[in-house]
Amino acid sequence: MIQHLSIRNLALIDAVDLSFHPGFNAFTGETGAGKSILLDGIGLLLGQRGNTDFIRSGADSAFVEASFSLQDHLKEQVARILLEWGFQEDDELLVSREITRGGRSTCRVNGRLVTVQMLRSLGSELVQQHGQQEQQGLLKNEEQLRALDLFADTYGMVAQIRRKFFNWRDCQNRLQSTHLDEQERVRRLDMLNFQIEDIQQAHLQPGEEEQLRELKARFAHTDKILRGIAAAHQYLGGVGSQMGATDALSQALREISVAAEYDPTLLETVQLLETAQVHADEANRALWEYLDFTEQDSGQQESTETRLAEIHQMQRKYGLSIQNVLDYLEQAIAERDQLLSMEEQTAQFTLELVNAETELDESCRKLHELRKVAAQRFAHAVEDNLHKLDMPSARFVILVNTRQDVQGRFMYSESGFDTVDFLFSANPGEPIKPLQKVVSGGELSRTMLAIKVAMANSDDMETLIFDEIDSGVGGRALEAIARQMVVLSRTHQVLCVTHSAQIAAGANQHFLVNKVEQQNITTTNIQTLSDSTRVEEIARLLSGTVDETARIHAQSLLDRYG
Repeated sequence: MIQHLSIRNLALIDAVDLSFHPGFNAFTGETGAGKSILLDGIGLLLGQRGNTDFIRSGADSAFVEASFSLQDHLKEQVARILLEWGFQEDDELLVSREITRGGRSTCRVNGRLVTVQMLRSLGSELVQQHGQQEQQGLLKNEEQLRALDLFADTYGMVAQIRRKFFNWRDCQNRLQSTHLDEQERVRRLDMLNFQIEDIQQAHLQPGEEEQLRELKARFAHTDKILRGIAAAHQYLGGVGSQMGATDALSQALREISVAAEYDPTLLETVQLLETAQVHADEANRALWEYLDFTEQDSGQQESTETRLAEIHQMQRKYGLSIQNVLDYLEQAIAERDQLLSMEEQTAQFTLELVNAETELDESCRKLHELRKVAAQRFAHAVEDNLHKLDMPSARFVILVNTRQDVQGRFMYSESGFDTVDFLFSANPGEPIKPLQKVVSGGELSRTMLAIKVAMANSDDMETLIFDEIDSGVGGRALEAIARQMVVLSRTHQVLCVTHSAQIAAGANQHFLVNKVEQQNITTTNIQTLSDSTRVEEIARLLSGTVDETARIHAQSLLDRYG
């Protein structure tokens, strides 16, 4: 519940600090005094839209802050939210928001920055507002279903159904993906088989193209290479009577070996010449083999060109490189295997879909029965409350039906397959009809209150705000509303903006909102009324003018709830 609220520079409010009662808090004041500003301030803390129009004239920013005291279940829920945000759990919850002239909106929870979306998510757990817009929401079937689930405490089962529904839909999508046209499947298989055979017959090897390019480049300079090799071979082996390098090394080795017999210091030189002779002989032999290989493989240049052309043809069809072609081959084989196993896959996915639908259907049927039973209890409680709200002939029925298609199959959703309709009749002899078709403004206010009171023990929301719930209601109905507000405040904190003396008199704490003009500056003030000043305000609400008769009547009204 809201413990304390501070407002600075919000519209006509300069500075206001309020402490709230855990029960029933009423706000009254002249029309136009600024009661809606208070609700706007709380709305900002709940993540509602804010803009620079909220800032008081002459101020740089508007600021709102509230501290909350949380009870058992709500405390656990808020703790989970804070942990998801990476915040530490705290016994106190402090929420603030500031809007600057530049349009910047700064939101904080326990001193840490949060987004407006995060604030809205947290606010939806803390406070529930009921004004004209919220009352209209009650006319929507999805809101009626939500209210029934809240009363029936079936949200855990709804969460299970939501998970099963999404699993069922995923199974549908997987099965649908296998339903290719059979002719298309055969055509695709023929294409893949041709491509796979085409690539495999090419026997491509990684790195092969680079090797062939090097070979091609060598063939382009064959004459120069052969001339160089022939000359080197002659220098090493000699020509005719001319001594070559290998013979010269051999002769030098013989001579120096003889000399080394007399001078051991020459042995190292002998070793160097031996090594040089071995290397020279190997080089000469390699050159000879190269020349012999070149003569024997005169057709290799043509085969290299042919192979490169074959590789380039594969690349034009399947990829920019040999690796791309091989990757495509791997993908084609995988797709072919998938198409070949599609019948088996289809059978598997069909079985998974049947199982998923069976699980979903069983849960939806159980939820349907729970909702039907709860709907009777809920409708009876609401109807009883309507009678207490000066609608003695009101009838209230909740219909729980199933959604079905033209073939009679259930139409599942993430909340089950049910539709919920609130039916209402205010007067004897009138047929019972959907709430949105027959209810008037005053009747809708009382119906909403009757529903909230019926849900008092099921609703985890600790703070409820009612904005002019007395709109369109008069006479005994106001006293009936006041009594029900008192009942509701025993389990919830209630903040109520009202023009009704009867409703205000039932409050545990009464605030007066008034507007003051000083030196051409208008300011909205909010003050907590004492016992004596409260009598004056109740008297004003009763008669418009405050006299002794009005005061006596006001005191009598207050004593009725005292």
